[in-house]
Amino acid sequence: MFKHVMLAGAALAVLTGGAFAADLQAPPAAMPYQAPAATTNWDGPYIGASVGYGWGTATTSAGPLSASTTGWLVGAQAGYNFHIADQIVAGIEGNVDWTNETGSISGLGSYTTNWDGSIRGRLGYDAGQFLPYVEAGVAFTSATAAGGSLSFSGTHTGWTAGAGVEFMLADNLSANVEYRYSSYGATNYNSVPISFSDNQIRVGLNYHF
Repeated sequence: MFKHVMLAGAALAVLTGGAFAADLQAPPAAMPYQAPAATTNWDGPYIGASVGYGWGTATTSAGPLSASTTGWLVGAQAGYNFHIADQIVAGIEGNVDWTNETGSISGLGSYTTNWDGSIRGRLGYDAGQFLPYVEAGVAFTSATAAGGSLSFSGTHTGWTAGAGVEFMLADNLSANVEYRYSSYGATNYNSVPISFSDNQIRVGLNYHF
């Protein structure tokens, strides 16, 4: 009797040991597939270059008289972006441009912009490869008013605001297109106060570090 019990116990041990070993060798259950999260390079510093076209109005209180100006621009910009929420990107950008918007003020001569610049805050929506944004800040421009053989230069300070969209071309390269409106206070040109407002369409290329 004892011999039969021992044989039965041994057989049970072999069976349960084999089942346990089989459990140990069974492959783990496959984890459900999860797509990798989209990543972009909007955060951090960047530098770039821009070209564009501007049209504006120079106005003097002597009359009053005004001139419609048109011309091209080319310049450089630098900025820094950072996320303030999951898909909200804030940033700051500065730019300086060579410009040649020119127009004539009847009886007073010509008005020509020489350069402009601005420092702006930006707020955008991170849509992956696209970043639509709005912007606003302080703006500067320098111009020359000329009449006959005389010319006088002055610098204006004002504000600017605009909107645009930026899109990634490669890991560290983006392009943007934007519209910007600027309004500048009056500056005296040989005791003649002239104010200036401007519209610009700009296309830029940025390298992100």
